[in-house]
Amino acid sequence: MLVVRCRTYPLKKLTVLASIWSPLFACAPIQGYPSDPESTAATLTALQPYFDGTQEKAYLTTSGDDARTQKRNEIILARMRGYDIEFVDFERQLYGQSNTVTIGSDIVGLILGGLTATTGNATTKAALGAASIGVLGANTAINKDLYYQKTIPALLAQMEANRLKAKLPILQGLAQPESKYSLMLAYIDLDSYKSAGSIPGAISSVTQDAANAKDKAENSVITFMRTSTDILQFPNIQAVEVQLKILTSDQQFIDLAKTMEPNLATRPAEIQRLVKTIDPSNARLIDARKAKQVIKAWIAEENMTPANKKQWIDAITSVSK
Repeated sequence: MLVVRCRTYPLKKLTVLASIWSPLFACAPIQGYPSDPESTAATLTALQPYFDGTQEKAYLTTSGDDARTQKRNEIILARMRGYDIEFVDFERQLYGQSNTVTIGSDIVGLILGGLTATTGNATTKAALGAASIGVLGANTAINKDLYYQKTIPALLAQMEANRLKAKLPILQGLAQPESKYSLMLAYIDLDSYKSAGSIPGAISSVTQDAANAKDKAENSVITFMRTSTDILQFPNIQAVEVQLKILTSDQQFIDLAKTMEPNLATRPAEIQRLVKTIDPSNARLIDARKAKQVIKAWIAEENMTPANKKQWIDAITSVSK
């Protein structure tokens, strides 16, 4: 039989022991990026003349379209290089923070909990139990970062998409002569490019895309419902159109127009506008040709509910006698 012997340690020693173990399991960031051989700090220092106005003064004193265009392009590309370096650094930090593995508080909590069970002194048990609860409780709050971890990849992707979108007008401007795309105009696009890699901008884009997707989905549902309604109503419309063929004289169409006239006010505004557009002067009440136009168009666009179908069938039957 295996016998496990547990020694009782003074509380002070256990506290020291936990403090020694804790750093061994500290938060370990997973960067997810290879090391950069370039000294970006040195590169940014070298690019400072393109941000502090030195090269801008050179541009303003340069004469000749070709020379000014070349200097403009030099400043624009240098600034874009600086913005790209800063964005990549920002992206690395965000990704590293979102992938921090918090295992220290878990291990320390488990150690303290285990020592609570194996320590004989009641005072020590109480102290260790309280400590373990506190450590694990703090870790519960840390685990709320899971939401952040799941969100960051989507925001990073959106930021990169926004930057590509903002880069396009700059590249298009670089293809134009300085007389059509001056450095001052380029600064406006460069500011948009610089701001495109921000979290607020990414959130705004994601929110707008979600709203657009929602609108598109709603429109698709509405279109489907309307189409489905039209399919369901088509037999009723066909039935009325078949019944309409029993009318043979011009007077019968005029009479039908007169009979249905009171019902027009109960129809949707779209139907009323259709009739008004075809016959703005109410000639259908005296002109057979206009009556036929209005009646056929009205039936084709009618919301042919059972009640409306009955109105048409009854009206056609009454004027055909």
